[in-house]
Amino acid sequence: MEFIGERLLVGQIGHFFVILSFVAALLSSFSFFKATQERADDGFASWLKIGRYSFGLHSISTLGIILSLFFILVNKYYEYEYAWANVSDDLPFEYTFSAFWKEQQGSFLLWSFWHSVLGLIIMWRGGKWEAPVLSVIALAEAFIGSMLLGLYFGDYHVGASPFELLRNTMAAPIFQDPNYLSQITGNGLNPLLQNYWMTIHPPTLFLGFASTVVPFAFAIAGLWTGEHKEWLKPALKWSLFSGAILGTGILMGGAWAYEALSFGGYWAWDPVENSSLVPWIILVAGIHSNLIARATSYSIRATYGFYLATFILILYSTYLTRSGILGDSSAHAFTAMGLDFQLLLFIFGFTGLALFLYIKNRKAIPAKQQEERMYSREFWMFIGSLVLLFSGVLITGATSLPVWNKVVQLFNPDYVGAALKDPVAHHNRYQLWIAVFVGILTGIAQFMRYSERNWNTRMRTFLVHMGIASVGAVILTILNLQWLEANAWQYIALLFAGMFAIVSNADYLISVLKGNLKMAASALSHIGFGILVLGVMGSGLNKQWLSSNPFAMEGLIEGADAEAMSKNVLLLRDAPMPILGGLEATYQSDTVERQTRTFKVLFKGRNKNGEYTGETFELEPNVMYNRQFSEIVASNPSTKHYWNRDIFTHVTSLPKAELDPEYAKQQEDSTKYVRYEAAIGDTIFTPAHYIVLERLSKNPSHKEYVAKPGDLGFGLEMKAYALGDSEGFPLSPVMYIRPGEGGFTLPHESPMLQLKARLNEESMEKIFQVENELVYNEFKIKQGDSFRFNGYDILFAQVEREVKNPNYIAEEGDMAIAAILEIRKDGKLMGTSQPVYLIRGSNPFSLKDELASEGLHFQFTNIDPQTAIFTLNVAYADESQRLIPIEIAEDAPRSDYIVLEAILFPGINLVWLGSIMMMIGLAFGLWNRWRD
Repeated sequence: MEFIGERLLVGQIGHFFVILSFVAALLSSFSFFKATQERADDGFASWLKIGRYSFGLHSISTLGIILSLFFILVNKYYEYEYAWANVSDDLPFEYTFSAFWKEQQGSFLLWSFWHSVLGLIIMWRGGKWEAPVLSVIALAEAFIGSMLLGLYFGDYHVGASPFELLRNTMAAPIFQDPNYLSQITGNGLNPLLQNYWMTIHPPTLFLGFASTVVPFAFAIAGLWTGEHKEWLKPALKWSLFSGAILGTGILMGGAWAYEALSFGGYWAWDPVENSSLVPWIILVAGIHSNLIARATSYSIRATYGFYLATFILILYSTYLTRSGILGDSSAHAFTAMGLDFQLLLFIFGFTGLALFLYIKNRKAIPAKQQEERMYSREFWMFIGSLVLLFSGVLITGATSLPVWNKVVQLFNPDYVGAALKDPVAHHNRYQLWIAVFVGILTGIAQFMRYSERNWNTRMRTFLVHMGIASVGAVILTILNLQWLEANAWQYIALLFAGMFAIVSNADYLISVLKGNLKMAASALSHIGFGILVLGVMGSGLNKQWLSSNPFAMEGLIEGADAEAMSKNVLLLRDAPMPILGGLEATYQSDTVERQTRTFKVLFKGRNKNGEYTGETFELEPNVMYNRQFSEIVASNPSTKHYWNRDIFTHVTSLPKAELDPEYAKQQEDSTKYVRYEAAIGDTIFTPAHYIVLERLSKNPSHKEYVAKPGDLGFGLEMKAYALGDSEGFPLSPVMYIRPGEGGFTLPHESPMLQLKARLNEESMEKIFQVENELVYNEFKIKQGDSFRFNGYDILFAQVEREVKNPNYIAEEGDMAIAAILEIRKDGKLMGTSQPVYLIRGSNPFSLKDELASEGLHFQFTNIDPQTAIFTLNVAYADESQRLIPIEIAEDAPRSDYIVLEAILFPGINLVWLGSIMMMIGLAFGLWNRWRD
């Protein structure tokens, strides 16, 4: 069958680049391997040249794949499954990047792209390490490239192609139609990913992931070539770069979680979060052991181990997040794509390579026979590296429980599996002590010297500095305990360790480095760690739910238990609600744009006496619906930032009718309406209210109504009052007929009055019946003249070119004028009317207007330009004809509220400041090493 409109060429080009990229990576890896093996022979230059050309070809092919797929996404080629699943016609361009790396193929391409960039830099600057390092990187590229091949061998497939056609991925009757493309549109991007963080966080994080292959490759090169000391210098530069970038990516992930997600924090110990954190921790341990090895030749074996383990842990992280094994324990894991075997082969292949070379060459690795002296810097730095290793092992063990369960179930299908009941409490319990040790060690190690030989003469100086650090830490601990709610001794120990890190490293920066920031890399990172500890404690221990008013909320929030009631507050529209923190919250309004509904909440400061303090700010949390508006898929927060605290808010719930269309239908069906009849200008009295009918509109407005060409609709504009109250609230029910779809009624409610009104088929029939029964009388008249009709004196006051008839919607090229009519009875002005004469596209039209309260209908049907005589048609509807059936329901359930959670995060900016200082410290270290 030949399908109409399919654009296959770009996919074919993309798939060609996939194959070429894979083959070129294999050739490059083999060529660099041969160049390394023959580096002392004549064949070295030839193999090196082949390796360079093939790696360049691989890099160009990778870019070709990316451009081909991006072209498909930008142009919305829905014949490709990748585009159909991730973009839509209304998706803003900037989120096309998010759609690109949302799926596994896109993330593999991003990973491969960064490997290519890093490889080209090494080709340019790698010197003698070029061949062995690029052989490893190119081999990694071949493994990643295999994930995109999409080659099928029976039920088994190698990789998943990003250029797979939609009709080849699913069996659906629509594909029996050659013109199926005219019937499909894209599913669109998950609203949760339509966030600017999604466009900047993944590229940074994947650069961090990709960069860990470079220290790994240098470690392999050192084992391979036997140059066990020489590789340490270039590896250190790359490990500092990787640590800074990967750490920044993780920090951006925490900021994304805090700024755009609704769990109320920046770190949740989610398995996917952990799987990116652990490689960074091990990498930092490797940086410290590398520094030791470069300075003393101790810890070379440990440095090999840390760098090799870092990249293997990145591969393990890839397996955890992309195999689907974390689907039940993580909110961030990808769904499985059947690539488990290839991912495991990737892990075991590189693990086997690393172990083989390490075991083979272990005895040749230089190692000092003498143990590090306890009073040397290398001893304490190595202890610190072991502490970091222990941290990584603990986190990995807990995170790997799903993997353990799956392995055990292979041998025992009845095994239920182990799981952490409270992952956050589990990790916090152990990592707290890790942080204590790290904080103390960062201060001790700074004042030690490598290969210390004069300890006896330096011991007094060391003890003085430790005394300064201890006293300063005690003072800062006491001061911070004035605002921190650290009631347990474990927290006090952690606080002391953080303050010890700050004071000791600040002392080192001042007394030893003399303020030389260029050499302050470690001090800045360690001070940043101490500040981070303080920020974590402040934002964690002092975290307070402001959205609490248990007395006012009792029984109001649907389905809320006691804990939820203490953390959430129900805000009725325009009804101020006192909350904690000396604040008053008012839900003011909401707006809908695309799939996002944004709520405006006003906060005012109040003192203990309830008096306004002058503080006012607005926050705008939002919820995001799926494309069918049948489900809320994300709730995004809005935060008020202060220098010392944040107020974090998000909408936790809406009325059930807003969340469940079926429930809304049931609720509407069960609402008790009472039928009334009234004419425009009349008043309807109900048991508790009175409603004034003000106007009948042929161009109705309703929040759920979007007019389309061919619609025939009308709406009633009314004002509702409670008996004995003069404040009116608008009611505007609408009914319309849409060709090919039928008739629809849109009720409208006044939540403050719990009043609801709707029109029905009888209402529409009555209005159409009146239109058909009207008998028009023709009058020819000049401007300024008047005539009498049915007891009314009608004055043609003037011609108005700025038409304000509510039934008129201007279009380009229109020629329209209105006749301004003044209607009087017994000398009293009863009202005005503005019928319109319109010429659109050379065709004349008459838009009627009416004075509904008097039953008068007017048409402006003709103009004689020679005589300036205007033709007006006038009809009268008697009182029985003017009555419109309408249904009113009282005690309607309110739906004008939101359930809000507001959290106070004291000291949150210390978290960001400390984290940024740690990254700056790594960047300073990189700059100094690169400059050297």
